[in-house]
Amino acid sequence: IAPPQPVRAPGVVPLTLSVRCPRCGSPETEQLSHFGSTACKALWRCRSCSEPFDHLKAL
Repeated sequence: IAPPQPVRAPGVVPLTLSVRCPRCGSPETEQLSHFGSTACKALWRCRSCSEPFDHLKAL
């Protein structure tokens, strides 16, 4: 059982915000794994400094 998905109004374009690196602040990041050190975190990596980091998932 899953909650209903939000209804989008016609003409609305979804926007994806980038995750900034906590070490260097670069927005050039990529998600490596949907699961990190805990179930509420995802594993990301910075493309600028190559540093892996955990990021809290959005609800």
